Amino acid sequence: MLPLHSQPNLILNTTFLVRALSLIGIIIGALLLFNGALLAVAHYYNIQLTSEDDLFALLKDEKYTLAVKSIVGLNHFLTFIAAPLVFVFVFYKNKITSYLQLDHFPPPLLLWFPLALFFLYPLMGFLTFYISQLELPAFMAEMDVDAMVTLNSLLKMDTVGDLLINLFLIAILPGVGEELLFRGIIQKEITNRWQNPHVAIWVTAFIFGVFHFQIVGLLPKMMIGLVLGYAYYYSGSLILPMIMHALNNGFATLGYYFAGNQIEDQDALVENVPILPVLISVLGFLMIMIYIHKQYAPVNTEFHE
Repeated sequence: MLPLHSQPNLILNTTFLVRALSLIGIIIGALLLFNGALLAVAHYYNIQLTSEDDLFALLKDEKYTLAVKSIVGLNHFLTFIAAPLVFVFVFYKNKITSYLQLDHFPPPLLLWFPLALFFLYPLMGFLTFYISQLELPAFMAEMDVDAMVTLNSLLKMDTVGDLLINLFLIAILPGVGEELLFRGIIQKEITNRWQNPHVAIWVTAFIFGVFHFQIVGLLPKMMIGLVLGYAYYYSGSLILPMIMHALNNGFATLGYYFAGNQIEDQDALVENVPILPVLISVLGFLMIMIYIHKQYAPVNTEFHE
């Protein structure tokens, strides 16, 4: 049997496994830290919190609204910004800047990729409608309902101040944090492991979709993840998917605000999209992606130590 140092594939596999388990452990640690702080605060103010539903129920009382949103923001910061940064510091502390790739990118890509994502919206609506018609097990159906109720509770906005808070909470924080974790770390680590950026993009997009804990919304979220993954692949900069993610969530938040908080929980699930607009939009998406592929050489997002 060859010594360990002469088995590069074994070393690579071991390193990948250690990093993957470490990332999971760091994120779990961040969640435990947050939950411990949350229980301490609840105990101090004599608030009963036995589940996430109890937390979001407090949004119905205006005196708790800002506090609850601050708690949600803290949770997101610890899980998607602090934890990933701890991971990067532990494994790449001497090369943090080059690992994260917060670089300049061709400005036209800031037009083409959001436009490509826009052309996918009809297909997302089409898939959402037909998946919502399936007879899903009760626990799966409850996942979608709970996700919609939670989102609508957070989105309720009565003032411009509420809008600004939600833009930070729903657009900016996820735009930075989720891209830091999913594209900046997970996609990069998978690329390093399998030496195939397309496999990394698709696997990461699937993980991104699963993370949102929605059955009906799984494929649409995965499609968004794919566009963000290819935006990172062709730009070589984490800044582009961060901006796109923030814009996507921000426009949805603005739309909800200007609709006067009148969007009901089930609206997105029951609206059918005619097949012709879907086919035209998919064709538009493919044309844009072909143009990007011809005009812009992919940037290697693999990291070499």
